[in-house]
Amino acid sequence: MKLFPLTICVLVSLYSMNSKADDTAPSVFVTHEMNGDSAITSVGVGMTFKDHHSNFGANVSMSLGNAEIVTSKFHVEDYLAWELGAKIGYFSDISLYLEAGVDLGELIGRDHLDEDRYHDHSFNDNDHHDHYHNDYEYRPINDSLDAYIGIGGGINFGHAQLNGHVRLRQIDSEDWSALDDVYSGVTLTLSF
Repeated sequence: MKLFPLTICVLVSLYSMNSKADDTAPSVFVTHEMNGDSAITSVGVGMTFKDHHSNFGANVSMSLGNAEIVTSKFHVEDYLAWELGAKIGYFSDISLYLEAGVDLGELIGRDHLDEDRYHDHSFNDNDHHDHYHNDYEYRPINDSLDAYIGIGGGINFGHAQLNGHVRLRQIDSEDWSALDDVYSGVTLTLSF
């Protein structure tokens, strides 16, 4: 939760700095992407900043959604996906962009992996043992940060835009990893 207020402040600050420019557009969006039986559906907010003359710019977005991911052991894992993403590209009537993003929930929750932990063990009523130890040797193999990189494009209809994208995703947990890495999807964006 440490990064959520910071992210909101950064988005508001960027919007305030460029609020007089016609090329700054806050938006809301719905996105759905899938590969086989795995799917991620999200809603979010974003802000696009572009140069008026060239239409090259960037977009920063934050979304919250549901992910249903088929694992390499063919189980379905269901979790909340809270993502921060960025796009760089050409944004006009037709858009083309490169994008990258990270799972904020996992990013914030990773602090516990690098800390020593305190354990309080009661073996019986008379024997009580407290100690600290480092969990480094007990860390799972799959403790990489969930993230994505991708490419996309879309058509702008004024206050609405329809985009398609393909993303290479790193999705895993301490106990499982995703069966598929490549996801394709569509995004409907409404701009103000």
